Amino acid sequence: MENEYNVYIDEAGDEGINKGSKYFILTALIVDKSKDIEISKNVDIIKQNLEMNIKDQLHWKQLKGMPNKNMIMDIIGNLDVLIINVIVDTKSIKIIPSNNIYNYFSGYLYERICWYMKEKSGKANISISSRGNLSKKNLSEYLNRKNHKKFNIDVQYIKSIKIIPNERKRLLQLADCCCSALFQALKYNNNIHFNYIKKIKDKIYCKNNNYLSYGLKLVPSSSQAIELKSLIIYITKKRELSPA
Repeated sequence: MENEYNVYIDEAGDEGINKGSKYFILTALIVDKSKDIEISKNVDIIKQNLEMNIKDQLHWKQLKGMPNKNMIMDIIGNLDVLIINVIVDTKSIKIIPSNNIYNYFSGYLYERICWYMKEKSGKANISISSRGNLSKKNLSEYLNRKNHKKFNIDVQYIKSIKIIPNERKRLLQLADCCCSALFQALKYNNNIHFNYIKKIKDKIYCKNNNYLSYGLKLVPSSSQAIELKSLIIYITKKRELSPA
């Protein structure tokens, strides 16, 4: 009997090249399907702690105060989840048209989701936060191409793909918090904001102390990404980083 995992994908930042934010981030929050409902209840607990209406959407950008954000990351740090991030340095990209950056670099994320599914002998039910130019048809065609030159995307590990508004899935809202917290950490580049990620570092996909190849994947590899390297040093307390 195969294992099933629910995967929730959200984004933060502007995807345009040489305009908008320096970093564009894609984040996948992965949970065992059998634990999905129980883990989702933690979003309601977060909203209760924030004195929000349970039916209102949890959105990191609308939160005020470090205590509230720390509370959320403390809760996530105790959940049975896995987090994978792809961090695109838009200032270091020279050859990909800006309107293709989302689909192109999302390949790194789906590649790593498939790696994890293979490890767990599982299949992924993927829910993606809806965005204006995202098409399920185009995405499915992209993932099913057999001639990927850069990515090892094994679609046998993907069972389904849905594009869903954040407000309809509690764990999409939690993925938003993880993604936006990382974006904020890189934007402000200081220990106060790095601490959000330190609280969930044990949930980030990592092998042999190598974050850069797995759960904090940086692209392109030519990027210096001083902020990301400072973050990894902070959460690992190591001075030497594994190569990307």
